[in-house]
Amino acid sequence: MKKKKFTKEERVRYDALLKQMRRYEKEGVEITLSGKRRSPKEIASACAVREHGCYMGDYIWDEKGTLSEIRYDKIGREADGEKKRS
Repeated sequence: MKKKKFTKEERVRYDALLKQMRRYEKEGVEITLSGKRRSPKEIASACAVREHGCYMGDYIWDEKGTLSEIRYDKIGREADGEKKRS
């Protein structure tokens, strides 16, 4: 499978998200995409391209106020299994 090239806008989003995801990973924050653990590259790519819907991050804090997890889940109609109408 050939990788899709990023547009300039997607590349800017991807680079910023990847930097952020790597920092969180280094700090021990668990990061998931649609309920599955994924690499920072996979998450940044999915969120930057928005080819299969948009993702929203849910930041989970522990009782000490430390970020412990980020859950990226698909939002919008396509998240509910409803296809986008043209």
